[in-house]
Amino acid sequence: MFSFTFFFTLLQAAIGVLALRGRSNPDFIREVWNRVGRMGRRLEILIQQWRAGTLPKMRVRPSRAGTDRDRARTPSITFPTGHGWLMARMPDIHQKLGDLAYLLSREECVRFLAEVPQARKIVSVLERMLLVPPGKKLATFERQLEWPPRAQMEAIRQAQMVVGPSGSLKWI
Repeated sequence: MFSFTFFFTLLQAAIGVLALRGRSNPDFIREVWNRVGRMGRRLEILIQQWRAGTLPKMRVRPSRAGTDRDRARTPSITFPTGHGWLMARMPDIHQKLGDLAYLLSREECVRFLAEVPQARKIVSVLERMLLVPPGKKLATFERQLEWPPRAQMEAIRQAQMVVGPSGSLKWI
């Protein structure tokens, strides 16, 4: 019997470490945390339904793109689309990617993903976030380096302090 709970817990912990290290974009990190949590919860529900034989039938809905012009939607945060874009930001998760590859190669998991297209879609998004297929290039990102941070400099200015050459704060 397999479960994705352990892997998603470790992945969210690694995202938490990322949030503590790089505080330059907290909204993006929060959205990644929430997305990963939703993916994990949805996969666990699908696994339970699959094992119980109570999977809902796939519904096909026609596209409503462009039909409801009055509907206003605030733009959400867009996620990168390159291979391994999350892995590139979180070096702590590299050692756990083998666990994901092992989990996805287990017989029961392979059958589950073959029989449940909703789960296959979630797992393919997860694989794109974390794994780089052979022959593909690892996604790169520009770090938002701003040192010292503006908030720190404003606090230093308000407190009438000076940053010494060693980076330590000194009173004026």
